[in-house]
Amino acid sequence: MDALTPLINGLNLHAKLVYSGGVCGRWLMDHNSETSVWFHLVSKGRGFVHSPSWPEPLPLDTGDLILFLPHAARHFLSYSAEDLPADECDNRMTDWQDGEAGFVCGEIRLAAPKSLLWQALPAEIVIRQTEAGTILTRLLELVISETSTPRFGSDSVVERLCDSLFVLAIRHCIEQDLVREGVFAVMQDKRLAKALSLIHEQPWHAWTLSELCAKAGVSKSVLSEKFAALIGHSPIEYLTLWRLQIAAHWLMEPNMTVERVAERSGYESVPAFSKAFKRHIGVAPGAFRRV
Repeated sequence: MDALTPLINGLNLHAKLVYSGGVCGRWLMDHNSETSVWFHLVSKGRGFVHSPSWPEPLPLDTGDLILFLPHAARHFLSYSAEDLPADECDNRMTDWQDGEAGFVCGEIRLAAPKSLLWQALPAEIVIRQTEAGTILTRLLELVISETSTPRFGSDSVVERLCDSLFVLAIRHCIEQDLVREGVFAVMQDKRLAKALSLIHEQPWHAWTLSELCAKAGVSKSVLSEKFAALIGHSPIEYLTLWRLQIAAHWLMEPNMTVERVAERSGYESVPAFSKAFKRHIGVAPGAFRRV
């Protein structure tokens, strides 16, 4: 098992398909969010991204993929490089076959979008069809094929494919050297990745620095120095942050109470859990549930 698998599994991240089909006319897409990753795959035709991140509108062609993380600048997708409609009133949504352009748009909600984990990734991830690589290209082709000719269960199939799409986008960032610090950078060092995997796989274990180092085959000084340099926290501090990130996802589940989450997170009392949660996440657990 690689270092990324327990991280994705621990956070229970899943893509939600928001739109799949065609668009016509003076269309506009406004999918900005401070809590979610939004992704847009061009399944047909062309669109343009209007954002202060680029000096001029960014063209997206068939097969191109773009992901916007919560820390991305406010942006819009439009039918034109020159025209940006004021709102979505002119949008004409159609079947894929009838659209001048086609998109697969989805959302991945993050419980702690301002965490170091996600802030270490680029705010906008653009993957051109020509640079996607063999595996990602095949996946994109499967998504486009499934959405262009819908069959029974297509939406469910596409959502599961898009789960993998997000993982491959992270791999793309790592392989293209777009991530030089943070958790994903640590994963590129085999010895550090082993320690990170232990934390992600067994977050409720009472890890000590000595035990992590022994199992990962790395010295205390190297592990501590690398974690501090790349993540900004010691391994044990990161363990606490990871536990609280998982707790934040549990709090998003409708059947989970603050008391139950505190117990599952290994805290002896709700006040102790609430204090730690507010210190690291920014709001109290009860307020977090109501957001």
